[in-house]
Amino acid sequence: MSDYSAKRLGDVKSEFERGVFLALYHSRKQKMHRRVAILMLIVKHSLRGFLFSWPLYLIALAALVLPGLYSLLFVLLLIPAVYLSWNILRCGVREDYGEQIQGCLLNPGYAPRILLQSRRK
Repeated sequence: MSDYSAKRLGDVKSEFERGVFLALYHSRKQKMHRRVAILMLIVKHSLRGFLFSWPLYLIALAALVLPGLYSLLFVLLLIPAVYLSWNILRCGVREDYGEQIQGCLLNPGYAPRILLQSRRK
């Protein structure tokens, strides 16, 4: 269990506790917490991806100074790279959301910890 979540749905034993948990989980405040958590995961994975692949994007931008057809070729090669980066980002956010956020009640102060926490194996 992550250090910013209070309890997971799977940890709840009795029906009464499950009802209270679900009422809290579906509250407006917890829904807002989960939206902010998704935003934090997107920022986290975007920064990681940019730090990993910035030379490739720099090469593509540098290609824009090439004359005519060559710059178009580099832009066309950039399209599949951006698509691949988008898919990696989407899968990483979904996986982290499922492991860390989904089915949990989030405690106050969870947002900065999402950015700093590394993935557990």
